[in-house]
Amino acid sequence: MQGNQENFPPNINPQVFSFIAVLIGSACIGDYSASEQNSIGNWLILVGQFILTNAAQQQLIEGRIENNNININSKESKSGGSYYANNGKSNQNQRPEVDFLIDAIQKIEEELQNLKKS
Repeated sequence: MQGNQENFPPNINPQVFSFIAVLIGSACIGDYSASEQNSIGNWLILVGQFILTNAAQQQLIEGRIENNNININSKESKSGGSYYANNGKSNQNQRPEVDFLIDAIQKIEEELQNLKKS
């Protein structure tokens, strides 16, 4: 199912998206007995679990290809070791955002000082 992946699932409000699921679930109940509802519900859960398992495996493979899998539960991490320092990598990919925030804080501090002086 490779189709146009930008359109599904749709980019709609998360609450509306969830409410649609409630409506569909309610419509699926119909006149089914509790046993039939249980069977249908478990089947739908299995479909969802299959999708989640497939996605998790895909994320794992993509992470390994991009070499960005970090095990925060490893002995190295728990003993204070840094994944980036030990592998010669850098986590500076967010440096522009950090610099922007530092500049914003400095400007706010300057403005507060000017307000105190006035």
